[in-house]
Amino acid sequence: MAIDGIMLANCRHDLNDKLITGRIDKIYQPEKTFLTILIRNNNQNYKLLSVIDPRQSRVHLTDLSFDNPKKPPTFTMVMRKHLTYGVIKKIEQPGFERILKITIENNNKTFYLYLEIMGRYSNVILTDQEHIILDAQKRMGPDKNSARTLMPKVKYEFPPPQDKIDPRELKQENWEKLISEDIEKNLPRAILNNIQGFGPDSTKEIVYRAGIDLEKNYSELNQKEKNKLLDQLFSWIDAIETGGFQPTVGFDKEEKFKIIYQSAFPLTYLKALEGVEYKTFENSGKLFDFFYQEHIIKRDLAREKKRLQDIISNYLDKNSRQQNKVRGKLEQSKHADKYKRRGELLKSQIHKIDKGASEVKLIDYYSEDQPEVKIPLDSDKSPAENVRRLFKKYNKLKKSRSHLVKQLAKLRHEDKYLQNVELELSQAETEEELSEIAEELKEEGYIKKNKQKSKDNNKLPPRKYISADNYQILVGRNNRQNDHLTKKVANQDDIWVHTRKIAGSHVIIKRDTDKPVPESTIYEAALLAAYFSKARESENVPVDYTKVKNVNKPKGAKPGIVYYENHQSVYVTPNEEELKQILKRTAEQSN
Repeated sequence: MAIDGIMLANCRHDLNDKLITGRIDKIYQPEKTFLTILIRNNNQNYKLLSVIDPRQSRVHLTDLSFDNPKKPPTFTMVMRKHLTYGVIKKIEQPGFERILKITIENNNKTFYLYLEIMGRYSNVILTDQEHIILDAQKRMGPDKNSARTLMPKVKYEFPPPQDKIDPRELKQENWEKLISEDIEKNLPRAILNNIQGFGPDSTKEIVYRAGIDLEKNYSELNQKEKNKLLDQLFSWIDAIETGGFQPTVGFDKEEKFKIIYQSAFPLTYLKALEGVEYKTFENSGKLFDFFYQEHIIKRDLAREKKRLQDIISNYLDKNSRQQNKVRGKLEQSKHADKYKRRGELLKSQIHKIDKGASEVKLIDYYSEDQPEVKIPLDSDKSPAENVRRLFKKYNKLKKSRSHLVKQLAKLRHEDKYLQNVELELSQAETEEELSEIAEELKEEGYIKKNKQKSKDNNKLPPRKYISADNYQILVGRNNRQNDHLTKKVANQDDIWVHTRKIAGSHVIIKRDTDKPVPESTIYEAALLAAYFSKARESENVPVDYTKVKNVNKPKGAKPGIVYYENHQSVYVTPNEEELKQILKRTAEQSN
């Protein structure tokens, strides 16, 4: 979501408030488009975050944490060389452009850090005191940008100026002349075209607060409306100059991930719409942290989940098509004996076959009533060749049948596995859960492995619950964890619980005595097994349970696939209230 000059003025105000005279301690580049600068000031630590990704370009103080690469990029090394232990002297915003200029003094030298927050043109540029570029986060040669070059040893130039007035220079005398350029355009557009820093939302808000229809143009206003419009403009400019910001996010009431706006001031013209909620923050950093942590991360999580679901869905469709194809071939292979019989008949009565015939009628001596049967022939082949052709077809079908039976079993096995993954994806709620599922799919060959090594993530623990009888119940989050839980974590006499012939998590009841597990605990474990299965919304779900020693994994089976014996069964209906009781009890005991 684009930042306008006013929102950046809000950021500049907050940075000035905290960072002036601060000393730069550390510099990192967590991602290609991210830059974090750790600053110590007045016995406080601050983290300045700059992002030049066009989808989320911004600059602000942040409380978010990031993983930093082991090997810092070249730009980070240049920044560290010149700025580490430097002191921040000034933070300026030329006009109301979307650029911040930070002046830093270090080792009796002056450096300038330009943060250009301009959508796809966003960049961070470091220069010396003569404004010669030392490096840019995104280097731009003349071949990429004809307007200016952003490369080391080249003099830094501001982006081409817009033909707009700095709002601080706006006076009643020059206002009429300025607006007359766009006198026939609607008022928000006319202001946007002529005054720096204002985005589409800001200009609409000014007109709305003046009590004027957003579609009106300046020529349609009476003098009272003209005065009210100018008063509103001056009121906004005064609030910007005095730091009277109210950073606000507006979002859809129904779709919490859908941000409608982010602004340095509440947008009351949107507040009037049904279904729009807003939240105001104490500073710009809190706003951006909320927006990107609570919404962008969740939105990206939803996108990653959909990406993985689409992959699984495609493989399930492919598996279904392959099963149908194999079943068709199996159906054909049932006719193998028919070709053998025809071959025997041709062989025993070969003297009756005319060369070049396309069919022959022969007595079927193998049937009791010995009927006459018609056998199709290949007219291009001799009688002996036709006999060999039929026996060859018989042998081929006979051999293929055993292969097809194995192939169908393998496809059914894969289908069961993919349905388990599909279920896990539907229940995954965190980045870590999705990451583990994606890693499993890579290991199983469903997703191409990156050349780059995967991050060494700590494995997620299984879900843990406490029964009413104080037994610990463990629930697997994914197929690999199901395997680990059943074959590594569980003891032989622990109780294994699973929905019957329904994709779901492995559930383990931990036993620390030889006493039989109470029925109430079995019931609660069965409830959890049904809830964490495809039967979550069903009634009377069959759930089997047995000792872990009765559960075995077939050789070469996919993750999570097991078979079991000597089981007992219980039928349960996942009930929200009963599940809440289990969750509440677990939470109380963990506190």
